Amino acid sequence: MTGTARGRFRWRTKIRKHLPWFLVNWGVAGKGTADCGDHDWYNADGSVEHCYHCIVGVRPYDPAHFR
Repeated sequence: MTGTARGRFRWRTKIRKHLPWFLVNWGVAGKGTADCGDHDWYNADGSVEHCYHCIVGVRPYDPAHFR
């Protein structure tokens, strides 16, 4: 993985951690619309996983991914 792909959209994720939620909901520092190139996953709702950094990263939930 190249250095540019690893860092893509990471600054937005760092900013979102410090913003009030109403600003995040308005789209300030929203997720990237292109593929970030190196997904970091979270369990969105028990049936699907999403990437923290982009809206492209979606996959079916599997508990084994989080061990």
